[in-house]
Amino acid sequence: MDHPKPWLRYVDAKDLQDEDKAFKFRGMEVDDPAGKKLGKVEGFIVDVSTGRPFHVVVDAGHWFKHKHVLLPVGHVMLDATGQKMIADISQARVSRFPGFDKDKFEKLSKDELLQLARTMALECGCPDEAVVAIEWETWDDYAYPSWWDASFYRPERIENQDDAGITRPQPRSTAADRR
Repeated sequence: MDHPKPWLRYVDAKDLQDEDKAFKFRGMEVDDPAGKKLGKVEGFIVDVSTGRPFHVVVDAGHWFKHKHVLLPVGHVMLDATGQKMIADISQARVSRFPGFDKDKFEKLSKDELLQLARTMALECGCPDEAVVAIEWETWDDYAYPSWWDASFYRPERIENQDDAGITRPQPRSTAADRR
């Protein structure tokens, strides 16, 4: 089955960095608001046509029932030093998120993607968005983060890029663009 949103891809954090090569996401610690460790950044779910992130892929190690968990980017910020990410969701709530298998992401159906987003919205305390029938990418949970620079994603550096040469969709407007 073709992925319903082929422009959304898992991108390994080691393939992302700023132009000065001073900023590294790979292995960056991710904590909850109380300072409890959620895991380390392993990658992102990115719109490869625009470089916009939607999820932080966190390697949760052994505390979580699954190895990886997705955090919507609207719930994650960088700390003052830029060396750590802080989620505004408690470890207890994140523990109820569905697990994430990065190898199966591109095989998820449109309904499965929506269900994944709804489950996370309900668990993080954003139930209003979980019942709305609009596309999940427009929810506040996925607001373009102020800490992200689209230049982090440079297609020529991505090891797992599509060799089949699929046509990428044109950049879409975001919820913030429409406000």
